[in-house]
Amino acid sequence: MSERAAILHAELDKEQAQAVNAAQFIDLAKKYNNIETLTPAIVNEFIERIEVHALDKSGGKRKQKIDIVYNFVGMLPVFLAKLKVA
Repeated sequence: MSERAAILHAELDKEQAQAVNAAQFIDLAKKYNNIETLTPAIVNEFIERIEVHALDKSGGKRKQKIDIVYNFVGMLPVFLAKLKVA
């Protein structure tokens, strides 16, 4: 197998894995479509980890970056994280 073919095969495997992970995340979201109470168990199913960065006090305001890493899909792009659900 040529080097180019090996690279393309690796990229295809990565894309297929991402599609499977996205499908798993969507299935999980469908499972909890109409929850009334957010429980620790539900949070643990969705979130892999939360990363809290150092506090930034520059500019006279306190800022702190927090990253949420979700199971199956990782960190969501900022534009998706800011979407409001109707």
